[in-house]
Amino acid sequence: MNKLIAIIALFAAATASAYTAATPWETLENDPRIQIDAPTVFMGHAVDYMFTCKDGNNLRTIKPVKQCETIYIGKNQSKEVCKGEKYLSTPINYTRTSWDCNYVGGGQNSRRECEDKVISGTYPLTVMVKVSKVMGGKNDRVEFLFNKAFTVQNCH
Repeated sequence: MNKLIAIIALFAAATASAYTAATPWETLENDPRIQIDAPTVFMGHAVDYMFTCKDGNNLRTIKPVKQCETIYIGKNQSKEVCKGEKYLSTPINYTRTSWDCNYVGGGQNSRRECEDKVISGTYPLTVMVKVSKVMGGKNDRVEFLFNKAFTVQNCH
C-alpha cells in the first residue's frame, strides 16, 4: 500500500514539473500550484497584461472593472463604495505628463521644486511572463519553472 502511495506521489510530482513553455496558457492558469507573474499596463492603476486585449489602437481590460472609492467616516472609519463597472483602457502608443521633483536647498530651507515631464512609449503586444510552481510546505516556497511569451489577443 505504501508503495502505491509513493508511486502516485511521484507521478503527481513528475506531471506538475512536466510543464514547459509550450504548455497552453489555459492549462497553466487552471493549475492552482502554478503562479503566473506577468508585467502590468497602467490604466489609472496597474492591470495585469493577461487581463488585457487589443481594441484598435488601445489596450483595454477583458472584462469591466468595479469602480470603487474609499469614503472616510469620522477619524478612524472608512468604507468602500462601488458605483458600477466599466472597461479600463490606455493607448498602445502613449504620452502622459508626470512630475519630476527635486529637493533644493538644505536644512530648514529645503523645498521641493517640480516640473512637468512628458513620458512617451509603446506597450508591447508580446511580453515575457514568469511561470513558477508553488511547492507548498511551511513557507509556500516558489520554484521558477520558465519564461513564456504572452501575446495580447484582439478583444471580442
